Amino acid sequence: MAHDKIVVGVDIGSTKITVIAAQGAASGSRQNNIEILGFSEIPVPSGAVVNGSVENIKQVGTAIREALAEASLRSDLDIGIVNVSFGGTHVKISAQSDGVIRPSASSGEEVTQRDVDQLVDDMYRAKIEPNYDVLHVLPMDFVVDNSLGVKEPVGRTGIKLGGNFLIISANNQSILRTKKSLADADQNLKCDKMVFGPLATSLAVLTDNEIKAGIALVDIGDHTTDLIIYQDRIIRHIATFPIGGRHITSDLAIGCGIQFENAEQLKKEYGVAVSADIPLNIEILVNFLAGRAPKQVLKKNVALIIEERLKEIAAMVYAEIIKSGYLDKLIGGIVLTGGSANIDDIEVLFERVTDMSVRVGYPENLERTAKADAVSNSSFSTAIGLAWAGLKSIDPRVKSVCKPATGFNAGAGIVQKEKPKEVKEPVKKNGTFWDNINSIIGKKDDSLDDY
Repeated sequence: MAHDKIVVGVDIGSTKITVIAAQGAASGSRQNNIEILGFSEIPVPSGAVVNGSVENIKQVGTAIREALAEASLRSDLDIGIVNVSFGGTHVKISAQSDGVIRPSASSGEEVTQRDVDQLVDDMYRAKIEPNYDVLHVLPMDFVVDNSLGVKEPVGRTGIKLGGNFLIISANNQSILRTKKSLADADQNLKCDKMVFGPLATSLAVLTDNEIKAGIALVDIGDHTTDLIIYQDRIIRHIATFPIGGRHITSDLAIGCGIQFENAEQLKKEYGVAVSADIPLNIEILVNFLAGRAPKQVLKKNVALIIEERLKEIAAMVYAEIIKSGYLDKLIGGIVLTGGSANIDDIEVLFERVTDMSVRVGYPENLERTAKADAVSNSSFSTAIGLAWAGLKSIDPRVKSVCKPATGFNAGAGIVQKEKPKEVKEPVKKNGTFWDNINSIIGKKDDSLDDY
């Protein structure tokens, strides 16, 4: 890892833009850590990002500009190049295979790193849906002649080299709007890598031991829940479900008769994933409308609403893990992340539904500083992972799993400021699911409603 390299991650979420500026730590035994140099978190107006896709370029561009200015002020850096997240319901995952006849094989030469990288590069021209672009090619295993399931092909001899890959593609118009929002923030800003958000998050919250032993990362975002399965340090399965934290908030808004923003605050401040131990007589006063007396809401009811929706999400995740065929190989169990992972007792609920070990994931391997303490929560996990993506390989077997995000603007990079500039501190802007889940996948038989 290049310890003198400074990297910046920009996570474009449905409710906020988060930015992390970081540098590889070079101190002795802490060489696998990163040092947080600067950070920021700026809200985006409602509707500017929908289902993970940028819809209002101007509003998102303004939020990115403010976020970069705040991070620049805290880090004393001029930011010109960034890694950016993408995600949402428009992202598609497919499994594909391909192979080539090596031109140098007749001379008996071994498979080289160049051969492998060329095979991966060819997969960016894989056949996918119209109006979609391949952004990640993730190798699972390789084939060398008649040898199947080869993990490390370099150094083997053979004529035919092939591989099995997970292809992550995204709607090209959505990606274009993301790039335009960066250009709107700063015409000189350059994007180095575009990284699938949950993939970036996994770089921040999973340990090397978990990735080797087998782990399922469950990222509960605003509009979607994403699942990434690692086993033996290789990404084996990815799935996305069109349900997330926003659906929990919507349930609370309808069930309690309050506005969405009040329900979001209720979820964050009083949300609990397990209702059994909540007394029946605890009331919460909710300010739901200006000029009206606060509404009384039973904490027990709040917990019941949250619990049922989370049971649904957990059951979907568990069913997908079974479908993947890796249930018995996930020694590390499940790591939960995303905004809704902060709900109290969520790991208890997931353990009951899946019968797997569960922990809530927070950013790992940060140099302990005041800035690191400020970002050691799930809100910054993806942005920190984007910084990690500039410091270490997602898959060390190949040159890169990210399509080069060039072709728009030639940024000036990141440089240390010669002297502090006066940067004005950004002003921070302030069918219904009611049926109980009567079954848990693998334990009872009823089906879930469609969403």
